[in-house]
Amino acid sequence: MGLYCEHIFPRLMESGLRGTVHRGYRRRVLSRARGDVLEVGFGTGLNLECYPTSVRRVTGIDPAAVLERRVRARIARAPFAVERMVHDAADRLPFPDGYFDTVTSTWTLCSIARLREALREMRRALKPSGEFLFLEHGRNERGWVSRLQDTLNPVQNFVACGCNINRKIDAEIEDGGFRIVDLDRFTMPGVPRALGSVYLGVASPRSR
Repeated sequence: MGLYCEHIFPRLMESGLRGTVHRGYRRRVLSRARGDVLEVGFGTGLNLECYPTSVRRVTGIDPAAVLERRVRARIARAPFAVERMVHDAADRLPFPDGYFDTVTSTWTLCSIARLREALREMRRALKPSGEFLFLEHGRNERGWVSRLQDTLNPVQNFVACGCNINRKIDAEIEDGGFRIVDLDRFTMPGVPRALGSVYLGVASPRSR
C-alpha cells in the first residue's frame, strides 16, 4: 500500500469523517441495521458507535488493516460481537449465500476497483429479506459539476488512494443486483459539489 495510503491517508480520512455532521449521516443510514451485519469497508471502525441495539454482530471486511490501536479500542467498546478480516470485497466472500440480515457501506463504494463484482458478492451474501444500507459520495446530477468531476477524478484517485468522485452510485448498485427502495440525494454543507454529492439510501436484493 505504501506509507501514504497505509498511515497518512487513513488519519486524514478519519479526521474528516468523525465530525458531528458525518456521524449524523452514519447514524441515520445505519438506524435500520439489524441482526448479523456485513460491513464492507470497515476502515477504523467509526461506524461501530452508530449501530442500533437491533444489531447482534458486525463482520467487517477491508482490504487493509490500518490504525490498529484505534480499531481495537473501538471493537472493545462495541456492545455486540465484532469480527474483522482483511479481504477484498470483490473477491469471493467466505460466507454462504443469504448469510447476513444487513449489508452496510459508508464512504466505500467510491474506492472499490472491481465494484460490480463486489456488489454481486454483497448481494449473494445477503438474505432475500435483507437490506443493503449505503452512504456514499459520487456523481452530481448537474452537468457542469459532473464534467468537473470527470476532469478532477484522476487527481482525486491518486491523492485519495483509489477514491473516485464521478461514479453514479445508484446505477452501480442496481447493476450489482439490487433494487433501490429509498434514496436521498443531497450535497453536504460546506463541501464543494464535486466532492460532497451524497447518495444515502436502502436497497433490497433482486431475485435471481
